Amino acid sequence: MGAAHRPDRGYSPPVLTLLYLTSACVAPLDSAAESGGDETGVDSGDSGDTADSAISTLPDEAPLAEVDVLVIGSGAGGLGAGWAAKNEGRSVLVIDRAATAGGATVNAGNYWAAGTQWQMDAGVADSTELALSEWNDFTGGDAASPVVQRFVEESASVLEWLVSLGAGFKLSSNVATDSGTVPREHQPSPDAGLPPVDQLTRELADQLLLETTATALVLDGTAVAGAWVTDAAGSAGWIHAGRVVVATGGFTRNDAIVLAAIPELADYPSWYESFPGMDGNGLTMAEAAGATTQNMDHLGLYAHGVEDAKIGQPEVMVLVGLDSAMVVDSAGHRVADEREFGSVSMGTRYLTEGPYYAIFDDVTWSVLGLQGRGFNYQDDPDGLNVTALEYETTHDVAAGDDGVALGADLGVDGAAIQAALDLYNADAATGTDTEFGKPTPTFTPLLAPPYRALPLVLGRSKSFGGLATNDDGEVVDGAGVVIPGLLAAGEACGFLGTTGIGYGFNGSVTAAWWSGLRAGASAAK
Repeated sequence: MGAAHRPDRGYSPPVLTLLYLTSACVAPLDSAAESGGDETGVDSGDSGDTADSAISTLPDEAPLAEVDVLVIGSGAGGLGAGWAAKNEGRSVLVIDRAATAGGATVNAGNYWAAGTQWQMDAGVADSTELALSEWNDFTGGDAASPVVQRFVEESASVLEWLVSLGAGFKLSSNVATDSGTVPREHQPSPDAGLPPVDQLTRELADQLLLETTATALVLDGTAVAGAWVTDAAGSAGWIHAGRVVVATGGFTRNDAIVLAAIPELADYPSWYESFPGMDGNGLTMAEAAGATTQNMDHLGLYAHGVEDAKIGQPEVMVLVGLDSAMVVDSAGHRVADEREFGSVSMGTRYLTEGPYYAIFDDVTWSVLGLQGRGFNYQDDPDGLNVTALEYETTHDVAAGDDGVALGADLGVDGAAIQAALDLYNADAATGTDTEFGKPTPTFTPLLAPPYRALPLVLGRSKSFGGLATNDDGEVVDGAGVVIPGLLAAGEACGFLGTTGIGYGFNGSVTAAWWSGLRAGASAAK
């Protein structure tokens, strides 16, 4: 099939406007005809002459454009899907309501992969088999899932694909929490190539349509056949497509969806560590077409940060140096090896044990840093990092010359804090953590007053649940029946579209790229 053509008039990649898409592209695949007999009954909602609801029947008016594959969202999932479908010769449009492409992927700093060339070069022994044998332990998921197995087997090839397009990576030397027993996090290397998002936006420059919001899916019978869209000026129309890939990101900033999935979170204030666009809009549209969701109560919850020093609530800054602190609960008891606060396990425990308080002596406080989330500081990169000493000039910080005094200022049992400090310091002096096995060099005595304490907030980072898909990335209904013409990728489907992902893992952007490639290839069939 030929590539989607574009008018010559006024074209300036990568941003188009809807008004330029008046000439028809290649006619879409007949998704209803090719779907076979297993169709799902869907309430089609309002008539096709309006896009006010999340679903619409086939409009009478002419579409703004016709393509084989329409991708909604331009993060890793969307860009991967667009590239894969284009690579199969299909006409493609990738739309995004933002003015720039990439979404949360722009700030992704770690890519998980097993059995890579970078690991071999560093002398790290890893394999698909080893990663799968550990999967259940570090994700809480299911390594028997065919989707999980396929992702792990192909994770290294995702990075190799990005390198083939001009990106570069280096292996982190750290064994990150929630990633297994060996270093599996690969970081984009500016010295070795352009960032992955930059490479893919160049590859798809002629297919990107930015500042364009999908407001409703269009149904032709029971098959998804396109979407209503509006541009930045408010002009509306619809795009006819043989397949639609929803890659709109997660739902961590949509309190209604989150609280429906995890009612216990209603006991805590909302704190966000996720990209501002994570509002679940794609889930709403897909559910109106009959889609079901899975794993919704598995959010990436983290208890490793505090209120953003500059923006304030509900944004979060992460504590850089938290692993050198002592963390206690509201009863003043130490709760874990503090390195574990880099994992979702402590965020999950927070729901029943929180709040938690990080305690520092004057030495550890003097070197403590606070780091904002990159998406909040795109226009102010110099403001991304703050020292603890700077933080306490603008925020009240509980302090005391010993655990008893600190507890009094904090409103926590000071005798319990002092007992926890005494045991912590006695163990640190011997180098053996008798409570939780915390190793040196982060396990050092906290002996220099004044002591300070910061209440850790419960931040929402990622959605490891979302639209349910089959093994090929096609969205299914509650009975597991494919909704013709509808696919999902990236965080919109909880990265893998299956409960096998559990509570997720560090470096999950690799899964977003992988699921995008899967959905795009399936959409091109």
